[in-house]
Formats: sequence, structure tokens, C-alpha cells
Amino acid sequence: MSKPRVAILLSLLLTASVVVARGNAKTVRLEVTGGDLSRPISITNTGLLQLSHVYAGQFLGDRVDAVDAQWPRYEVKLVFEPEVPSAVDESRRKERTYLLHYSLNWQTGEGYVYLPGPGEPGYRDNISVIVRNGDDGHWHRATATWSSLLNPYLH
Repeated sequence: MSKPRVAILLSLLLTASVVVARGNAKTVRLEVTGGDLSRPISITNTGLLQLSHVYAGQFLGDRVDAVDAQWPRYEVKLVFEPEVPSAVDESRRKERTYLLHYSLNWQTGEGYVYLPGPGEPGYRDNISVIVRNGDDGHWHRATATWSSLLNPYLH
């Protein structure tokens, strides 16, 4: 096999292994601070964790212009670890986090997710996990199911 073909094959295998590892990332807990909480909380609800898969983004709905500044704001860290650890990169065996901000309209139960944008705390760590072009730095409606599972913990 020629050198260019070997290089292409190795590149494809490396890309496939990254995709598989990302697809197998497992969210193990949500760490929530701020808002009306008197102290940080750690959430391990199985249904909520499944919807909090970092790469699938099932917590993220349609983009909105803004949210009411008077609604409580929470910092939510999605704590995840790869199910298939990398033998090459030992740091990939450790838990990692993905930061988002959550705002809640208590009257309607609707939740909103903000992904940090360039220059904001959490952005650089988030983009080392996944880049969401057009979503970073903006508010989004949280999916109804994700909000309905998260909201009871915030009372």
C-alpha cells in the first residue's frame, strides 16, 4: 500500500475512534449552583443524565433572543467521562465538564439554556469538548423533558 493511502487510512481510523469515544461519553452527574439554592447540589437522576449527553445536546432547544433578567440563574456543569478510555491520552480517563447556564421561569416551568460564548468563563473548556457553531454565546429554550426532570431539584 502506498504511503498516501496508509496516511489516509490512519487518518480515517483516528477520526472514527474519536467519534466512537465521543459517542460513548457518559454523563455521570450534574453539578448545580446559584439561583435560589442555599448550597451546591449534585444530581444523578438516570433519566436526566441520559438527556444530558454532552455530544447529543438533547437539553438544547430553539434559540431565543433573551430571557428575563429577574428569573433565577443557575450554573450547571455536565460531568462526564468516556466509556472507552483512551490508552494514548491518560487525561481522557478523567471526568470532564461542560458548562451551561440555566434560567427558569417559575410561572410556566419553562427553562432556558445559555452556552458561554467567546471570552466568557467556561467557553474555552466547552469548546475543547464540542464546538456548537451558532449556539455558543446564545440563549436557547431548554427541551421540555430535560427541564421537567431538572426543575424539581431547584425548589
